[in-house]
Amino acid sequence: MRIYSGLARSRLALATLLALLSVMSAHANEKAEPDPAQSPYWGQIRQLMFADRVINPDNRDVIRVYLNLRADDASTVPVVVKAQIDQTDKEYIKSIYVIVERNPSPVAGVFHFTPGSGRAQVETRLRFEDYSFVRAVAEMNDGRLYMSQRWVKAAGGCSAPNGKKLSESLLGKMKLRFDDDMITYHKPNLVQVLIRHPNESPLAADFVAGQVPQFVRSVKVTFDGKPVMNAEVDFSLSDNPNFRFFFTPEEKGELKIEVEDTHDRKFSHSINISEGVPLPGG
Repeated sequence: MRIYSGLARSRLALATLLALLSVMSAHANEKAEPDPAQSPYWGQIRQLMFADRVINPDNRDVIRVYLNLRADDASTVPVVVKAQIDQTDKEYIKSIYVIVERNPSPVAGVFHFTPGSGRAQVETRLRFEDYSFVRAVAEMNDGRLYMSQRWVKAAGGCSAPNGKKLSESLLGKMKLRFDDDMITYHKPNLVQVLIRHPNESPLAADFVAGQVPQFVRSVKVTFDGKPVMNAEVDFSLSDNPNFRFFFTPEEKGELKIEVEDTHDRKFSHSINISEGVPLPGG
């Protein structure tokens, strides 16, 4: 089994920190929306992840996060993080950090983009173990940081047991869905990838003690060999993870998705596309 480093060590530190904070009686049962600037969770997470770098708060001209403020099912809460600026060679969003600050593993995902992404956007589904702020931090190509946040009332999603057991023959199977019937060159095209995977949470009630949880840890998207989106993700994402993102093709080529999980299993799916040719799932 590969030993985690970098981001994984930060996650471990954050998980330990959150476990300690959860026993603080002043905060453990806090259900009213707190002052986002005074959250004891965020202060520690921010220091570990971004140190003393300036984060421009709630700058809606750069990034916005959209969620339902109260979720019926805390194990699968849709989230959309949208850039408010275009991706250009001169100025673009390099990374988006999606943080559920009260989860055992707060860093749900770090998504990396290029100018070729066309538009920096993350759409996926999250688990919530407790009422929490979701913070989306955008890192620009010159290092500037901008943040948007929402307070969400949802709890118990990380400890809820997974649904029906996934057949080994289906594990890692992927499906692509396109919003339009055909690809258009030189403009952002929206596509969704759905991945069959249990994305197990170590807190799940039916999880066997001592067993290594299996969840997706990385997703790599390329078009014609060039990066579109890379992501490091965690079990704060729901089972059967899905992502919606943009890519901007300049000519025909291969759109390829590569996935790796915590058991070092690798899965891939690709499709050749060109302008004017009908697409599946449009």
